[in-house]
Amino acid sequence: MIRVNVYSIQARRTRLLLFACLAFTFLISYAEFFRSIWIVWFNETEFSYGALIPLLVAYLIWLRRKSLPKIERVGWPPAILAVIAGCGVQILANRSGTLVLSGISLSIVLAASAGFLWGKAFLRFVAAPLSMIVLMAPVPPYLADDITWRLQAAASASSAMVLRILGVPVYQDGNLLRLTNYVLEVKQACSGSRSFFALVVLALVLAFTTEKKWWLRFMLICAAPLLSLGANLFRIVGTGLIAYRWGNLAANESLHWVWGILIFMTAVLELLGFQKCLQWIAKEKTS
Repeated sequence: MIRVNVYSIQARRTRLLLFACLAFTFLISYAEFFRSIWIVWFNETEFSYGALIPLLVAYLIWLRRKSLPKIERVGWPPAILAVIAGCGVQILANRSGTLVLSGISLSIVLAASAGFLWGKAFLRFVAAPLSMIVLMAPVPPYLADDITWRLQAAASASSAMVLRILGVPVYQDGNLLRLTNYVLEVKQACSGSRSFFALVVLALVLAFTTEKKWWLRFMLICAAPLLSLGANLFRIVGTGLIAYRWGNLAANESLHWVWGILIFMTAVLELLGFQKCLQWIAKEKTS
């Protein structure tokens, strides 16, 4: 005779019903957020990297899959308080129109819901990867514009200085670099803001997913903006040298695109190399 545990079946149905309610509420609450960041990803190139963050989160969870069967999955009711707090943050985000707050709220709600349904151990399992969800959202527009303007001004001034050191006669007029045979404009797109945001996000991901020592994290995050600024300076100076030698060739769009990609990939490799150096220093200290 087969005995059916009625209480077990009822508990499972209750969990499924609760999960369905949470999923429905989740979709309604964050529908506008998803629509907004989708528009940002495909219209603002500075923040297009955000589209890769969900894949990164899934990959980080997949990397930990071997420890998943060992986790005891028993619901943790106190986590519902964190879910409520996350919903409160989302209300503030909707009222202020701040996508970063929505990203923070989404991260809290997903992690706390996992803890509520499957326990503290499962919450610890997903907390670190889910915290990366915040990086999907762009920084507030006023802050992004201010950073872009400052990067543009710094890139113009430093590029003019380096070109003079290299023997290229140049007069800086705001964001215009006037050479003897060509006027090079450091446009907003040439400010380096795209590589700046992307490289900083990459450094944050590397710091909080692969490093455990706080000083390694700090050094890696601090290195990202410096490497980005250096790479953009190299790109503008290189374009200036091409303009001084070959004139209108510097205006070639294909050259700009290829040159920009190569410089950014170089900055990424430099960041990874810097991380390896830091890890080697840490290993030498402990040995």
